[in-house]
Amino acid sequence: MKVDYIVVGFGLAGMAFTEELERANKSFVVIDDNPNRETRVVGGMYNPIILKRFTPAWKAHEMWRQALPFYKELETKFKKKYIYPFEIRRILQSVEEQNNWVVASDKSVMTEYMIPQIIHEDIKGIKAPFGYGQLENVGRIAGEQLLDDYKERIKKNNQFIRESFEYDRLIIEKDRLLYKDIETSQLVFSEGSYLHKNPFFKYLPMREAKGEMLLIEVPDLSIDFAVKSSVFMIPFGKHIFVVGATYNWEDKSFTQTEKAKDELENKLKRFLQLPYKVIAYKIGIRPTIKDRRPLLGKHPKYPNLAVLNGLGTRGVIIAPFIAKELFNHIENDKPIYKEMDIKRFENLYA
Repeated sequence: MKVDYIVVGFGLAGMAFTEELERANKSFVVIDDNPNRETRVVGGMYNPIILKRFTPAWKAHEMWRQALPFYKELETKFKKKYIYPFEIRRILQSVEEQNNWVVASDKSVMTEYMIPQIIHEDIKGIKAPFGYGQLENVGRIAGEQLLDDYKERIKKNNQFIRESFEYDRLIIEKDRLLYKDIETSQLVFSEGSYLHKNPFFKYLPMREAKGEMLLIEVPDLSIDFAVKSSVFMIPFGKHIFVVGATYNWEDKSFTQTEKAKDELENKLKRFLQLPYKVIAYKIGIRPTIKDRRPLLGKHPKYPNLAVLNGLGTRGVIIAPFIAKELFNHIENDKPIYKEMDIKRFENLYA
């Protein structure tokens, strides 16, 4: 088999890159065998604003302006709904936070998302004595469903191989790559938290942050917006919400922990004063970088190997943007933003 690209890994970044390849009529095959399906289960929120500090996340606004049409086209392609807009209400904790919210809402970019007026609404079961700051033009992407649908499509087209990538079977030549019975000119690794196992890119300083979430049912609560306090409570259907998430830099297992459950429930009960039932747990491993910027670019020694990784907590916003960035870099020699280019870590490559 001869293809233009091999893509290793099929999370949000890998999916977004294969979509770039399809749109450019490039042939490809995806190789992925992630036994821990939960690693790609995320809340899926798109929100360019850091609600802890009332500031925009780095380039998140610009990225989302590109990502929204991307997901709309996929809705058309699959004839399904993946974009679920809703408001986010940030519970304000003091008069000082009220003032900070009003000041921040008047700044550039923030005006597209932050409503300057403080919302005072008595919602039974939610404690918010200082009111809410409200975000609009935000919501969530049904990323898990999208990945499942996309995978089924490429399976039917014989473009998906379910197996673990065997790095020692890769033969690197000047103008081509050989992997088992596949010949290609370019290989893109988009392995998420498994990057540390990759002998070509393991020098990159990625940290894995385990996150645990709860799926809860609150029979007496009927709201269609997300609530943010010390944790998020995200609507996922009638009376159903995702609560999360924790950060654990030590435990990389896919085992649910009582410590994380207790942490989430304690934070939840600070503002939710209604009975609820935990109906499921979700675990994710976030590929994060110390400088909180993605990892993309070509290998310093083997330019026909590339990496696409480090989405962090805003994966649904970042993935389409960096997929296009890497594709244009490979195909058109377009420079990558220096803040995202793996060249910033060349001193770590030996």
